[in-house]
Amino acid sequence: MASDSLHTLLANDINKCIRILSEKFRKWPYNFFTESDAHAYLYYSFFRYGSPALKKLYYSKDRTKTVLIHREYPTSYRYSQKELIRYSLERRKGTTIGHYDMAVLNPTFIENHKINQVIYKDNKIRQTVQFDDNHVLAAIEFKLLHKPLSKGLKEEIKKDFFKLVGALKTGQAKEAYMLIFNRYGKEEKYWRDLAEYQKNQPSIKLVYQESYYDKGKHITLIKSSLQQMYALRKS
Repeated sequence: MASDSLHTLLANDINKCIRILSEKFRKWPYNFFTESDAHAYLYYSFFRYGSPALKKLYYSKDRTKTVLIHREYPTSYRYSQKELIRYSLERRKGTTIGHYDMAVLNPTFIENHKINQVIYKDNKIRQTVQFDDNHVLAAIEFKLLHKPLSKGLKEEIKKDFFKLVGALKTGQAKEAYMLIFNRYGKEEKYWRDLAEYQKNQPSIKLVYQESYYDKGKHITLIKSSLQQMYALRKS
């Protein structure tokens, strides 16, 4: 069973690798054409810069090996896309089983469940999983802004943010990160909206970063609930 010291080590690794991704975007925003590029670079960073504990293989209860880091990992609860309200899985309410863009699993959860329970794609299997043990160490959502913010995109980001709130409130995730990278241009007013979300939900680790070119000048802005971690020099 994983110890508290292991969880602390893994949490530090996750923060470090998010910082590395943030630095890369700050310096070279056009290394990221799509949101998937950001996913890929963080995944790479976990395996390139993480400790052995982050990237090793762990045995499930039925002695099957898997890594901790997975993309498109399912939420443990159903919710309404329209209202994004948590519903009880046992009552079979809600319409959606969502997915986090990326998740870092808890080694304890892997050790205590069979591999098909760890994956839990099948609904019958889902009913056998203990969801209240912080079985995800980190649930991570990404957004890459490459064009003006539309009303629809703002709503999408808001839904992702409150999906992470659900991850914490249901006990699925120990930590939750909302990473927003903007290479389009200045969005000062929108940052104020995000800061309001953060104020109301301080448990979410919010990172917002602008890195764009205006008339040949490279302009950067970093706002984060992890401000000390992102105290970077400007390019």
